[in-house]
Amino acid sequence: MTIHSENSGPLFAVNLLFRSSRDGVFDDANLWEESLVLIEALSADDAEAKAALLAVSAESSYIAMDGTHVAWTFFKVERVSQIVDQPLRHGSELFSRYLRHAEVQSLLTPFEDPSTQK
Repeated sequence: MTIHSENSGPLFAVNLLFRSSRDGVFDDANLWEESLVLIEALSADDAEAKAALLAVSAESSYIAMDGTHVAWTFFKVERVSQIVDQPLRHGSELFSRYLRHAEVQSLLTPFEDPSTQK
């Protein structure tokens, strides 16, 4: 199976941000999700537009165990990066970014397990 053919456009790694709400309320306690998707497009602008459509179609909602309504909504395309290492193969770099110390600390801090909270 080939992901990229000679007649198709370049591939882009697109970072999408989603935010959650509980009973229609967005606040600092709610979770965010960053999703990295692969998009085939003619340009970075085209990739952003295609990714945004994909993200809107991925929005979801459900009733949580505590009875609250949880909704995940698309917030924005955070970043579009063309994948230059093609064709894709073992070890291909899909995405890279520089991080500040505080960002690394945040990434390395696990979510607390609700079952261990008192």
